Amino acid sequence: MKKKMLLLVLLAFQSLAFSQYVNYQFYEDFLNKYVSAEGYVDYDAIYENHTDLAKVIKRFETIEVYDDWSKNQKLSHWINVYNVYSMKLIIDNFPINSIKDISGSFDYRYIPYKAQLISLNYIEKEILSTTLDERIHFAINCASLSCPNINRTPFYGDTIEMQLEAAAKAFINDSTKNIINRKDIKLSKIFDWFAADFLKNNASIVSYINKYSDTKIKETAEISYLEYNWSLNSKMKFESNAFVARK
Repeated sequence: MKKKMLLLVLLAFQSLAFSQYVNYQFYEDFLNKYVSAEGYVDYDAIYENHTDLAKVIKRFETIEVYDDWSKNQKLSHWINVYNVYSMKLIIDNFPINSIKDISGSFDYRYIPYKAQLISLNYIEKEILSTTLDERIHFAINCASLSCPNINRTPFYGDTIEMQLEAAAKAFINDSTKNIINRKDIKLSKIFDWFAADFLKNNASIVSYINKYSDTKIKETAEISYLEYNWSLNSKMKFESNAFVARK
């Protein structure tokens, strides 16, 4: 009897572990083909070969999201979903200069989830934000230059802690996103828009940034915020320096 109970427990544990693992290799192959090492997206090439993106989207739509997934599995999956569907939104409306050229882009419901359609804002505010992990703001990409760059490696539940730490450090020390000196800092508007998230467990924005910044900032440093550049994070525009949309 004890052996049967142990076997049942083992099988249940294996079933749970299996349900929580998703192999995103198909997405990684796509990212390595269409995203540069710097994190810029070749939208022109994706548009020309749109069936590649369609296949990736179809694979994502076959992934069943379980309510008993761990926090890390939920984080990794929904960050991946947000980023790939940002690219889909651009391609569905291509050619454009900015995601802001699409009316109601962030509230547009086009992402299938549990017999309904949800938006990018729904993923960010109703799913990812409930994890209470402010580092999501360094991982989700809204197809814009001032957003965090897209990494060629998908997020995975068993490595996401390391990946989010790396994303935070990369974003904060990226001089195209933030300009940091000891006595004054010019920060991404992300730190202004989502200040409450960064202040949950930190006395100030400066103390939070100092966790990751290569340059240690004085607590009395003057803070200002950079204009957010909504220009498309396009590989072609990056290489030609042809960024046009700033809103």
